[in-house]
Amino acid sequence: MVIGEGRRVSYLIGAGASQGCVDSVGSEHGILMSHLNQELSDEAGDLLEESQYESREELKLLVNEIVTEDMDFEQVITFLDNSPSAIHRSFADDLRTKFEYVIKNKLRNIKDEFGGRETKLYKVLLDIHEHPSSNEELVGIMTLNYDQYIERAIEDFPEHCVDFGVEVRGTECDDSPIMLLKLHGSFGWEETWPITTNNGESSLWIPPGIQKAKDRYPFNVIWGRAREMLDCDVLRIIGCGLGPNDWDLISLLFSTRHANVQGEPYSIEVIDSPKRTESMTNDFPYLELRSLLQLDDIGQNIVSEILGGSPRPYDSLSEDEKDRLMKKTEKRSNWFQIWLTQMAELITENHGTIETPNEHLKAFYEEA
Repeated sequence: MVIGEGRRVSYLIGAGASQGCVDSVGSEHGILMSHLNQELSDEAGDLLEESQYESREELKLLVNEIVTEDMDFEQVITFLDNSPSAIHRSFADDLRTKFEYVIKNKLRNIKDEFGGRETKLYKVLLDIHEHPSSNEELVGIMTLNYDQYIERAIEDFPEHCVDFGVEVRGTECDDSPIMLLKLHGSFGWEETWPITTNNGESSLWIPPGIQKAKDRYPFNVIWGRAREMLDCDVLRIIGCGLGPNDWDLISLLFSTRHANVQGEPYSIEVIDSPKRTESMTNDFPYLELRSLLQLDDIGQNIVSEILGGSPRPYDSLSEDEKDRLMKKTEKRSNWFQIWLTQMAELITENHGTIETPNEHLKAFYEEA
């Protein structure tokens, strides 16, 4: 079996993929929004005690009602930002600053504790495309994440360099580039002309909010390049739970799938919990998402591993078997790592070796 059979593959990476990287090294740090809400709620409470807000009782009543550990932070920011009240808009700006502080502090603590090992899963992903059996063309990677995990992983491949789709001084790329489009910007970029890299003290980013301000440079260029990157055969979505706050992205996926001049929409494979994929499929049926369980070979192997018996297609299962399978998959986590393990096993089974020039795939498989 030749992996990919000549398909052109693009990736869309969300926060769940970076969380999978963090989990894979045994970290207890959480960088998903659900992990940050309690700390953000506490920071909002501290903000209310600052001089510009301490006398605003109406603001305190509102914030105490809507800023909770169960909040949708992006929606809260958007509601405050669109308020006719100047004090609401000011508080929204300060909340964004607090968010930046909280997430940067998390990422800094992870880096200090693990010294870069947290990029391992991204290195394995890239290394799969370096295996001699891979006949897939890696078109490029899009990410919604502010962290620098993917670019650091690419930089660990001497034969490759990072192409951000726009000029970023300090990241010159002459040979064998891998395109990485940071749709919401980066904590590693300085807002200069041209863009420069920095030590993470300042950022060029689109802060959380339902309405993504992507009309100005460099985001207008990056999103245009994303449209070009979606001229592919397969889009793999890793750790990105599409939801009501992602309409710009969902619209991009819809239009590039169904307005393609060739009339052949690319397929979308979701590398995530089958339950989450099912939920996204119900919300966005027109994207025709495929879960891990529906993928050839890998899906059949997961069915066998969880239910027992020989490998078999998910669609061949009875309704009772499907229910049991879904319930058992809910007990598992880090589907990014699970998928990489399945890919490594598939390569070994079909080719007997997982040797690559940089040996990231081999090291990962031997640790599994």
